[in-house]
Amino acid sequence: MYHSGELLEAMARSSPELLPCTTVCAIDDPGPDTSSSIAAWLRKFDGIQIAARVEPGEIAGDLAARVLAIEPGQIGELSSFARLAASLLLPDGVLLQDVHLSTLPFIPADRWWDSIYVAATVRGMFPRDQPAVRFVSNKRGYTATFGRDLMAAGFDPREVMDKAELEDVIVPSIARDIAARFPLELTASDRPGPRPIAASDGSRRAIEDALDLVEWDVSGRVELGGRLVSGGVTFRSGSNEAITWQRLIADRLADGGGVPIQEVGERLAEEGSDRAEISNLAARHIHALRARLSNAAAIVTVNRAYRLDGSVSVGRVRRRPSTHLR
Repeated sequence: MYHSGELLEAMARSSPELLPCTTVCAIDDPGPDTSSSIAAWLRKFDGIQIAARVEPGEIAGDLAARVLAIEPGQIGELSSFARLAASLLLPDGVLLQDVHLSTLPFIPADRWWDSIYVAATVRGMFPRDQPAVRFVSNKRGYTATFGRDLMAAGFDPREVMDKAELEDVIVPSIARDIAARFPLELTASDRPGPRPIAASDGSRRAIEDALDLVEWDVSGRVELGGRLVSGGVTFRSGSNEAITWQRLIADRLADGGGVPIQEVGERLAEEGSDRAEISNLAARHIHALRARLSNAAAIVTVNRAYRLDGSVSVGRVRRRPSTHLR
């Protein structure tokens, strides 16, 4: 817990954008001290998630939504713990593991480095889009067995990072990994703030399976996907339909008042068109948009404006600005 807290402090100081895409797996024994530390982390480090050995009700209020309770059986043997760790990772994610995990009952005290096989097992659970694995340790002078075992498990012992170099080595290394592996960012209605995502087919499928409508604008064209759009649709960037979808999704993300009918119609109408023609053009346009959806009621008309129904979950994907996660 102590070293995890130090790492979070370092991330908050030098790369706070990493916090919302970070899950801490805390396997210390349950109790008041563990629960108190976890609650303090949740309050201080906005957006982090924590998997921990806590009892129901120990973390109160809104903080509990960011906690996953670890069951005793999940840390009882290697394969169970590896499945737990894998469930906390996105495809292409980054696993940072302390080498000396004395809190795991299946790791012999005289072979503390056997914890490396947890990370190797986790990596093997992703046949595609494998996560990067990075180790930290405060051990000095590794034994020959440890170095040999690391190489046998597919890791380079020279890349084990010193826990004392949090801000100079560890946090920058994580930030570089995230920047390389997650070049896109998703802003979604189900979670505040943008978060990094991978540019892979698996990542795209996961996002479109989780959200009703997703706007992708990453390749010079606008694509629309999600649970309400069978097979997805591609538009030329700047086309009227693309613009309307973008405006509807932006309005839903901002919890706005909708896209005015007049605005939609004027964009479609010729100069000098009267109000009736403008309204008719807007209505036909929105009818065509509704026809693309498996539920036409997802677009509603309220107060002379079109908007996505409040029950519709949406996302918007862009290339991440190069200034992020540098």
